Amino acid sequence: MKGVILAAGYGRRMAALTTRLPKPMLPVANVPAVERILHHFTAAGVTEVLMITGYRAEGIESYCGDGSRWGVSIRYHRQTEVSGTGSATRFAEEFVGDNPFILTYGDILLDEPEYRAVVSLFHEVPCAAVSALNRMPEVAAGSAVYVDQGRITNMVEKPPPGTAGTNLNNAGVFVLTPSIFRAIDRTPRSARGEYELTQAIQTLIDDGERVMAHVIRGKQYDIGTPEAFLDTNLSVLAALDQGSGVRGQGSVKAKTTTAAVLADNCASPHAIIEPPVLIGQDCTLERCRVGPGVCLGDDVRVGHSAIIQHSVVLPGADIGDGAVLAYAVVGHGASVSNRQTLRGTPERVVVVGDNSSDE
Repeated sequence: MKGVILAAGYGRRMAALTTRLPKPMLPVANVPAVERILHHFTAAGVTEVLMITGYRAEGIESYCGDGSRWGVSIRYHRQTEVSGTGSATRFAEEFVGDNPFILTYGDILLDEPEYRAVVSLFHEVPCAAVSALNRMPEVAAGSAVYVDQGRITNMVEKPPPGTAGTNLNNAGVFVLTPSIFRAIDRTPRSARGEYELTQAIQTLIDDGERVMAHVIRGKQYDIGTPEAFLDTNLSVLAALDQGSGVRGQGSVKAKTTTAAVLADNCASPHAIIEPPVLIGQDCTLERCRVGPGVCLGDDVRVGHSAIIQHSVVLPGADIGDGAVLAYAVVGHGASVSNRQTLRGTPERVVVVGDNSSDE
């Protein structure tokens, strides 16, 4: 099967963290989100991938290359005018030909079995499309999806809060047939002025086509906002193999009530690690405390007496002596000054943008 990844958008809500790289290249437990998608695609039987790129396209294209290291063939199409998920999907017509294909957004992840499940459902039930769905307390930020005996009957993009009669939301992974391209051509712009893929799928439904639902068992991982990005990192970190123990230099001091995953060359003679923690390559940890729930990217320095909990620190950042971070995201090459305290909450994460300082 062929696969399509929509990765062209700018991502205004993540602008402070995407000055160097596009949003799909942001790390999820120190692995770019788009790389995790590629792994899940290959597990679902995908052998050829088209990536629709746009903002900072070169960041994705140079990293992913021709896809050979994941056992897939990758092609790229650069979208110069970003006008919605429907118009982005439209660029895939020549690539897919007459074949069905799996499509996902570059800032959404599901657990690996869910990708296989949507493909399996498509082959089991004759239909024009399959959409993965997840349950949410409030679907106003996504799309309200109504289902009757496994068949989707209606999709409403971003309904007003409190108006939806369903808690099912479009989870961002689809199997589609080429009929979607004609539906996109007949779908008007949304109230946001964009061509929405979900509205094109609704056009298929209105035409009487069968569109099936796969309600996921696990979680939808989103990196579209700082809060979602942090939550996704902490969720994936917690799900890592808890039986691996502490890997790294013998000088690392760590509590081992659960697993900590450490790089082999982390210089940390006196650091206290409270798992789960993920530490990238070439990091320097002074006499500090890290964890629980921390992802440190490559080349990060954590100063003396610093404390970091429930946070993500992207590559090249510097955390000053005595700094305290909780529910924070620190961008690429950013710095947190000595004795600075940055305390957020799960609902309101503190962000220090790329190449910037907290001062």
